[in-house]
Amino acid sequence: MSIERSTELLRLALPWMSRQRAGLHPVSYAVWFDYVAQTNPPLRAAIDEQLAREGALDEFATQALFTRHVADVDPDTAQRVVDHMQRVLGGIGESAGATGAHAARYAATLAQLAAALVRGDTAGGIQDPAGLARNVPAPRQLADVVAEVIADTGTMRSQIGGLQQRLADSRREIERLRDEVRRAREDALRDSLTGLSNRRAFDQALAALLTAPASPSPAVGARDARAAIDAAKTPAASRPPAVGPAPLPAGDGRGPWLLVTDIDRFGRVNEAHGREFGDQVIKAVAEALLTLVPAGATLARVDGEAFGLLAPGLDAAAALLLADRVRAHIGSARIHRPGREDTERVTLSVGLARARDGEAPQGLLERAGAALRQAKAAGRDRVVSAG
Repeated sequence: MSIERSTELLRLALPWMSRQRAGLHPVSYAVWFDYVAQTNPPLRAAIDEQLAREGALDEFATQALFTRHVADVDPDTAQRVVDHMQRVLGGIGESAGATGAHAARYAATLAQLAAALVRGDTAGGIQDPAGLARNVPAPRQLADVVAEVIADTGTMRSQIGGLQQRLADSRREIERLRDEVRRAREDALRDSLTGLSNRRAFDQALAALLTAPASPSPAVGARDARAAIDAAKTPAASRPPAVGPAPLPAGDGRGPWLLVTDIDRFGRVNEAHGREFGDQVIKAVAEALLTLVPAGATLARVDGEAFGLLAPGLDAAAALLLADRVRAHIGSARIHRPGREDTERVTLSVGLARARDGEAPQGLLERAGAALRQAKAAGRDRVVSAG
């Protein structure tokens, strides 16, 4: 994001921040920055709901929104960012304060000079007329005051230059802190075992997908054609038919599709070969699934041995084809057992569902989950579509 865009978002965020019952601090800024940037739909929805109910956000609500929707940053990282931000702002304040104090003295000197020039007294010196009756030092000569003004001008230029440098340094430091927070946020949305998106990132992607405006239906491309050819080459015996409790949607069924899948009988794998081998199986399945993800889709590890795939813009035939490719690809692979030469066959069951107009994320997840359970009950290693 450019500095200009960041500045514009800051300008938009500050009025929102000032209207709340929470302090102006980095956590509040992060919440409202994401809100005005419109990059976090779940956060915007939660804030809008809170504002409609309470009218403003207090400290507790702001912190809760940050923790849930912005960044699960570890406490050390969060404290380090806050400390650095406070030092940056403190440094700017000290520089601005010093410049302001000198500016006040400079203004007083200029006022004396202006008064003398107004009186037309360029030889008798400069003195406040109200001080003539008081016991005060002798007035200064105009030439001395002009020399002082010139000297103060140089000092002011130096201090302003110093303040500009501090501001430039502070901007770089804030950019560095923002990068650190961005990396922490990315880590908070990544599964540590597989490197895929985690459940939180998946939930955000699902919410964003279901709230996005519908786009025109694209034509079936070369990727779908290649997938059909690959599927046709697969022996029929290794392709159990996809079954489902309902017919395919009317028309071509194009829209966001959700695939949920998990590894069949994974508990037995862990019991027989140990947790470490089980983790290797999960990583191997994740790597294999990555090779099948269509452009624009989101793949995530949503639970222990469970994965979710969000695929926007597919028609019903392409979605079913993708689900069966996922099942067949994993089922054709073999994983070596630890300390042995023989291999372990791993299979997946897949539940498939298309998002309905206006459907909430939980409803789509429940339908896809029900299809997955039916695939398990029907014998595993198969695809079930909920339509």
